[in-house]
Amino acid sequence: MRSLRLIVAACVLAPVALTATACGPNNDKSNGKSDATATAAPTGAAAKALTQDQLVKALLPVKELQYDEHRSSLGPTKTEFRFTADKPACQPLLDLSDIRNAATPPPASATGAYYGTNGREYSVIQLTQFGTGQAAKAMTSAESALGSCAAFKATGSGHAATKVTFSKAAFKAKGDATLGLMATFSSPECGEGVCETRSYVVVRTGDVITLVSNSALKDPGMPEEGIVDKQLDKLRTAAK
Repeated sequence: MRSLRLIVAACVLAPVALTATACGPNNDKSNGKSDATATAAPTGAAAKALTQDQLVKALLPVKELQYDEHRSSLGPTKTEFRFTADKPACQPLLDLSDIRNAATPPPASATGAYYGTNGREYSVIQLTQFGTGQAAKAMTSAESALGSCAAFKATGSGHAATKVTFSKAAFKAKGDATLGLMATFSSPECGEGVCETRSYVVVRTGDVITLVSNSALKDPGMPEEGIVDKQLDKLRTAAK
């Protein structure tokens, strides 16, 4: 069972790890793990900009994910929390891993958080509609930042500075561009230890970014390719 300290840490890390609503549950079902292989592949853009309501409806339902029992929060992406990197050059990584960190909100974004029975392992899906050309810029800026931002500190919501590490991870190319990431978050609020480890698959289709992420204390595994494919298919349907 997850300790209170880790539950608090997960909410502290909400800007990168979770939605604000995900720290306070609803009900439903959830995701799984593992898989891999690398960056970009051209495949046409979304036909039209998606609205907030369309993005919310496009989120995978919990029945498509693989946790035994769970709580989930599905809905608009809030800006209650915001993580800021101590080095401005590293901010694109925080913004890509959770759009709520961005200083300028995108036109529309929705997030689903899917929990396992003990709450320690969970998954997050975030769908974001960017303005023309901004999704590509968000991804290239984050990928460029990896070179100088393997480790940095981030602060937010009056909490102690959190040490963040990012590295590139392999995942099969999807959509117009794909980026796999692994990240760890460490804080004095977790006794100087690692609060959580996260894996991310970020796929751009036109001006929409689909982010699928797993979280665990140590090894979350990469999101399953089948889950990513199902989410991309549901997004494609919503865009018709």
